[in-house]
This record gives sequence, structure tokens and C-alpha cells, in this order.
Amino acid sequence: MTMKRKIGPVIAILISIAIFIILILFSDNILGNSQNDMFTEETISYQELKKNHDPAEAAKIAGLIYVDSSKEDTVMQKKAYDMFHRGRIAPGKNYVTDSTFNTRIMYYMSGSSRHVVAKKYDRLWSQSPMTFVLVALMYFLITDSVVLFYYRKRQLLSKDIKSVTENLRRVRKNKEMASLILAPDDELYGLVEQTNKISMDINDLRDDVRLRERRFKGLVGHLPIGVMLLNSQGDVLMHNQAMASLLDANISNDIHPFIEDIKTYSLSRMIEHTLRKNKNHHREIQLVGNSQKYVDANVIRLIHSREDFDQQVLVILYDLTESRQFEKIQVDFVNNVSHELKTPVTSIEGFSETLLNGAKNDPKKLDHFLDIIHSESVRLSELIQDILSLSKVRKDTAKTDMVNLRDDIEHILEQQSLAIKKHNLTVKQDYVGNPEVTANKEKINLVFRNLIKNAISYNKENGEIKLEVHHDEIENRIKFIIQDTGLGISEADQGRIFERFYRVDRSRSLETGGTGLGLAIVKETLDTLDGDIRIESNLGLGTKFIVDIPL
Repeated sequence: MTMKRKIGPVIAILISIAIFIILILFSDNILGNSQNDMFTEETISYQELKKNHDPAEAAKIAGLIYVDSSKEDTVMQKKAYDMFHRGRIAPGKNYVTDSTFNTRIMYYMSGSSRHVVAKKYDRLWSQSPMTFVLVALMYFLITDSVVLFYYRKRQLLSKDIKSVTENLRRVRKNKEMASLILAPDDELYGLVEQTNKISMDINDLRDDVRLRERRFKGLVGHLPIGVMLLNSQGDVLMHNQAMASLLDANISNDIHPFIEDIKTYSLSRMIEHTLRKNKNHHREIQLVGNSQKYVDANVIRLIHSREDFDQQVLVILYDLTESRQFEKIQVDFVNNVSHELKTPVTSIEGFSETLLNGAKNDPKKLDHFLDIIHSESVRLSELIQDILSLSKVRKDTAKTDMVNLRDDIEHILEQQSLAIKKHNLTVKQDYVGNPEVTANKEKINLVFRNLIKNAISYNKENGEIKLEVHHDEIENRIKFIIQDTGLGISEADQGRIFERFYRVDRSRSLETGGTGLGLAIVKETLDTLDGDIRIESNLGLGTKFIVDIPL
């Protein structure tokens, strides 16, 4: 293509030369015809003059040259002699033209004598060589300038077309187009202007697509459910962090087979069946591996509007582990409540039946059985109250009142004074900061009450309880520390003491009337207040609870 472009101007110049030569020859031919007519007229005059003059004088008067063809003294005589003997000139062939590059000589023979008249004419380029050269130069200057002008213009046009073509190729390959700048009078100005506008539109469209893609990936990335997109070959095209967390796998961002990440057989079968049969699947499964999570799995074949699109499969995993644990907790809670209620109800029923069967007639048995029935009814009432407290924990979270921490703790201690005196316990209190705070009074007192009851119930005889309340007015939070000198809690039990109905020492709990819900109520109440509780304990050395509550 480049060689063809270089030869193009040369061919155009050669054609202009050929045309010039053709024009010159054509013009010279016209000139020759004109000269022939003039010679004919002069020979007619010669013939008329020859009637009154001898041939040589008649030729001279007519402006012709008299040639004796029987002699060979001059060039013309030799030419005439040669033509006569070759038969080119004869009485029957009156007019003969002998042409050279610069001249054209015409011969005429009248009659049967060998006397010939001739006349020498200049050819077109010989008549005025300087003028001919100037005309030729002007011709070639104009034609070559036109050729070079159009060649240069064609080069520029070809370059612009190549740039436009390259831009369109870049568009096809999703690459950014280069801007083209042309003069308004350029032939391709309209095309290039529209191409530049297309480029800007495509760039805007690409930016919009990239923005939408980032937003989509951000949306999928922050979804709480696991999402994975596969192509028709089962390769992973996209996933989010939730999916990696559920599968307990480090999923690569590169395209790779899904089998590298999904190790659960039932889920793999669902995906493979969808890929082969184009059918959707929905099932609840338990994932294998470290996570052991229950998930609601959906494997969906994505249907596009055009059949030539690559079919895709969407895998969605919704974590059911928490709901399954909650269901288990509910079942366990109902079982535990039933069991805890059964004991006092059975006792009340048994001892009341014994009284009705005649034991009421024995004053000692009557008082003993009534004490047991009263004790069990109190225990039953406390259990019901704790269950109601658990049900109310997550209600009225935003409700706040002015709370005097010192007064409320004093009131709780007063309510527990009989139990404190019974075990001969010493209570020490320390308050730092302003005791008045704005908080949910009911929930704050619920936390204090259960922790104080726990410290009383699991303390030793003649033990001690230390209470510390810190109000940090700068960070606007309170810290409540309660420490007892009781039995202590082992490290194995410390992780479970906040579970419902969990008792470290069941016999001691039954002895003190504990329901096993006190610390569970504390933990769940603190969760609604965005609070935190820590435990420090060793067996035989007592227990310290540290509560931190933001206000």
C-alpha cells in the first residue's frame, strides 16, 4: 500500500507527459495540413507563372525553390533524385512530403520533366523554440503542481481516514478514542466531528458503565447474603465477601472452577445439575468444613433476552445458622422452663395433697409443709418474674429517665437486707463522679439487682461485697464493679455462665432459690444498652463483674 502511494505521483506525471506529447503531435499534424494547403496554393501560382516564365524564374516568383532532380549537387537535388528513382515522385504523384524532426520539405512535380519545385517548412517546435520551451515549462509546472497538490491532499485525506478507521477500531476493542482536529473546510470535517462526538458519548457511556459496575460490586460486596456468579462452564466470575465467609474459603478474584471453593457435596450437585439441565434448585443444607453453617441455598439459571449470550448461574446462600440456633435456644428454653416449673409445682401439689389426706391435723407437719409450699411458691414466683424480665429486655430501649445511681443501689440493697443479714455479709460502696445520670432506669436497675442478688447468693458466710460506681462525665459512660468473696467460677464455666438456666453449682442454686436466669438477664439487657460485661474469677477466691455502659 505504501509503495502504491509512492508510485502514484510518478504515474500521474508520466501520464501528463504522454498527454503533452499527444497534444504536440496533434498540433503539429494540424500545422502540417495547413502547410500542405499553402504549398498547394503556391504550386498553383507556380503553374500559372510558368506559362509566361521559365520554370526556375516562375518558382522564384511563387516563393518556391526550383530543384533539378537529374542532378545531385545539393541536398534537395539529392532528395529529389532519390525520390524520383524510387518512384515516390512522378507526374502522377505530384505532391510529396519529406519530414525530419525539425523540418517538413514538400516537393511538387508538374508535367513529365524532371524539374521539381519544393518548399521547406519548420515543424511546430522548430518555428519558435524559446516559446515552445516556455509553453512546455508552463504546462509541466501547472500539471505537476496540480498532481502534487492533489497527491498531498490525498495523503492528508488518507491519513485522516486512517485515523478515523483507527478510532473506530479502538471503539470496537473498547479502548479510548483519540480526538481528531481538522479545519472546518476539510472534506472529512463533518465525519471527524461526528466521530469525536461519538468518542465523547462512548467515553461518557463507559464512565457510566464503570460507575454502575463499581456500585453494583459495592452493593453485592456489602450484601449480608453470599453471592457467586458462574458462567456456563462453571467458572467463578464474581463473588462477595459473605460467600467467602460462609464457605470458609479464600476465593480468588481470577476466573476459576467453582469446585475449588465449594466443598459441600450437596451444593456442588445442585450447581452441576443446574448447569447441565438448566433447572433452578432451592434447598436448606449444612456446609462442611470449619463453618458447619446452615444455609438456605438457591441455584438460579439466569435467562438473557438474546440466545447468543453466555448462560450464567447465580448461587445465593442465606445464613440460617443464627435462626437455627435461636430456634434451638427457644426449644431448650421451653424445655428448661417446663422442667424448672415442674419442680416447684410438683412440690406444691405433693405437699398440699399430703395435707388434704390428713397431715393438716398434725400441727408440726402442717407448719413444715406450709413452709415448703410457701418456699416453692416464692421460687415459682421468682422464676415467672425472671421469665417476664427476659421477655421485656428488648422493649423500651430508647426510654430514658433521670437516675440516681446511689439511691437506686441503696434501695436494692435494702430489698436484699434479709439475705445479707442471713449470711452476715459486709457491703462496701464507693461512688466516683456525679451519681445522677440519664439512662433507662428500669434496665439499669435490672442489671444492678441481678448482679447484687448473684453476689449474695454465691457468697460465703461472713463474706464481703464491694460495689464501685464510676461515672465518667467526659466520655459519658458508667462503670459498675461488683466483687464478692464467694465460691468463684472455673475457667471452663466462665464461657457459659451467661446462658439461660446454666448453673455453676446446681445444688447451691437450689439452696439459695436461684433460677439460673439472673446472669442471662444481665447479659441480654446490656446488649440492648450497647454495654459490656467482663468477669474475673478463680475458684475459692470470689468473683468480680465489671460492667461498662455508654449513656
